[in-house]
Order: sequence, then structure tokens, then C-alpha cells
Amino acid sequence: MCEIIITRWHGHLSMIGILNNTVQSLDILDSIDRTGNIYVGRVENLVSNLNAAFVRFENIKGKHSVGFLPFKAMPPAHILNRNADSSSLKTGDIVLVQLKVEEQKTKQARLSGKIDLDSSTFDGNIDDLIKIAKTRCEYQMISGNTGLVSDEISTFVSDFIKIIDTIDSDANCAESYKIVTDIRDIYDELSAHNVVCEYYDEEEKRLPLQINYSLSSKTDDLFGKKVWLDSGAFLIIEQTETLNLIDINSGKATKKSEDFFLKLNMEAAVEAYRQIRLRNLSGMILIDFVSMKNADMNERLISFIKNLIQSDPMNLTYIDLTGLGIMEFTRQKRKKSLRETIDIKNK
Repeated sequence: MCEIIITRWHGHLSMIGILNNTVQSLDILDSIDRTGNIYVGRVENLVSNLNAAFVRFENIKGKHSVGFLPFKAMPPAHILNRNADSSSLKTGDIVLVQLKVEEQKTKQARLSGKIDLDSSTFDGNIDDLIKIAKTRCEYQMISGNTGLVSDEISTFVSDFIKIIDTIDSDANCAESYKIVTDIRDIYDELSAHNVVCEYYDEEEKRLPLQINYSLSSKTDDLFGKKVWLDSGAFLIIEQTETLNLIDINSGKATKKSEDFFLKLNMEAAVEAYRQIRLRNLSGMILIDFVSMKNADMNERLISFIKNLIQSDPMNLTYIDLTGLGIMEFTRQKRKKSLRETIDIKNK
């Protein structure tokens, strides 16, 4: 059975896609990547040796966002509080900027005054945008994500169905799935946008939704380094600043045939891909499968994996099999990883 749960999970508004009691998709809505959003910001200070300024561009629940803005990326026309004849910025300037790279851990967001309307939601030309911007206060978003669940649910459902079709073609999620939420405001919003949704009334059910759906037990494996497989093998997942490494260990498996290890690697590939999706790993991803000396077996594994990841919403791409038997992948980053969003150390 295919179900999509919308609830507060570990303190974050989340959508969780479940197939046959296993979580297959996860989207934390309040960790949405703001890349492409357009703001009216204020220059806080200048750093001449970096040829850049730091711009305060958004205020979310009392927390200010500050981004790095290179001088060369600031057209004079986008300095809104004065008629500038050059891109020379001054402290206190009100500027029109676009978020190019979201903040990551200790790295601040990267901004640009060179606006790319194709990567934003603004419907108009740059002159219209400047006119609108001049009427706004500093720290204001002009164009970007609205934060409505109804804007996100159709994409989530579409991606969820594609993933399920790839890993279980008999599930038929496209024809039969339900959306459930225990948040009345979310239910009202979805209903207003003609999205069929079931409201889970905790008082009526006398049991919290998260307990009813056993969400804790279904997601506990996302916070540890070791993930066990049904065969007795396990994955070790290491997430670092520069890359992500998944090591497949045969564990309790005692059989040594190539056929057995191919099946084990395929099982591990399915779980590794699930962990990549749910943890939202991105950038360079290395997977060290159990070594197989038979070249044909390796080709079968590669073909299996390429088919498995073909519908990944973040474009997980197979790159190569190294001489050491490690498979290389890359994956786009559009949102923060699970580790960046939730304090895993406390889980």
C-alpha cells in the first residue's frame, strides 16, 4: 500500500512516502533550498581584500540570513537606494540580489546582483523586477518559494510514484495511494487546492499519527552509520564535507560463490539507493561493493544500478567503476542533507 504522510517529524514539517511499511521517500519542507530566490537586501559591511560585500537578505523567525556578494556581480542598476554610476557598493546600500548557492554548515550563502530570471519564479522582465524591488523594504523576498505544501505535494507524489515504479513495478502506486496529515492547517490548505487528503484526528483515534504509523522504527536507520540487510550483510555510511562513502560488508554471509555476491550486491544497491534518497546525500558518492572477480558479474551489477537510479529526482548519475572496485556517482544538491537539517548526534 502506498501512503504519503504529512506531519511534524523531529520538529520539521515533512512529507514521508511509505510503501508496504517501508519509507521510500522523505522531503523536509522547511529545509527547502532557496537557490534562485530573489531578494531586496542590505549591505552590512565591505571586505576590500576579498572584493566583496556581506549582504543581509532575509529574516526568518528572527534569524537573519547573510550572504557573500562579489563586487563584480553587482550591476549599478541593481543598487536601489541611489543612482549609482558604477558597481561600487557602500555600507547600507539596498540591493537587488539572487541567491546562487545556499548556505552550507559553516559556509555562508553566495549572492549575485546578476539576476537569472530563468531560475526564478518571477513572471516578467528585469525592468519590472527593479520597479517592484524599489517599493520593498530591505530583507524582503520578491520571487521564490511560497512555502505552501500544495505547491510541493504534486512534485513529491510524482517523484514518489516514479521511484516505486522502478523498485516495485507491481505496486501500482499511481492508481492507489492516499495522503494523510495530522495538521489541520495542512489539511485545509490541500483541500482548498482540490488535493484529496485524509485528516488524522489524534483525539478521535486516541493515538498519535507517528505512533500509529510507527514512524520512529521506520526511520531509526537513517541516523546511524550501520544499516543491516536481510541477508546478514550491512552498509557502513560515512558522510564527510567533500564526499560520501558507502561500504558494503558481507557480514554474517558465509557463501563465497560469485552468484551469491551478485545477489548480495544487488540487495545492497537497493538499500544504498534508499539511504541516499532519504538522507539526501549529494555531490560525490562512492560505493564499495563486495568484490567480484568476474567481469560479466560486474557489468550485470552496473546495468542493474543504472536502471534502479534512472528516476532519481536529484539525478543520481553513475560515473565509473575504479580499478579498486569502487563505484563513483554524483548527485545534485537542491536541499540540505538530513544530517544538516536534524542534529543526528542527539538521535
